[in-house]
Amino acid sequence: PKGPRGLVIGQVLKGARELTGTIEDIARARRRTPAQVAINWAMRKGTVPIVGARSVAQVRDNLGACSFKLSTAEVAELDAAGRKVRQPATQNIFMTS
Repeated sequence: PKGPRGLVIGQVLKGARELTGTIEDIARARRRTPAQVAINWAMRKGTVPIVGARSVAQVRDNLGACSFKLSTAEVAELDAAGRKVRQPATQNIFMTS
């Protein structure tokens, strides 16, 4: 994205290149989208992800995350890449600990 949002996202993603690369690798291998892999990873961690959609295509893509299950090895690979992210997400009033 352009503007301030793009600047913030760019700063966060600098520290997350390995994680985003791992998500993309798994998505490619499974013929899924990166969003589906990320949503499925969150679900495998026992969370209920709250996702947004601006179109019917995005709704379908998000729902596709429920049609497969990441393997234990894939979850471990994503967890390991996630631990290497240097810039943690910003805490906000809607996040819980």
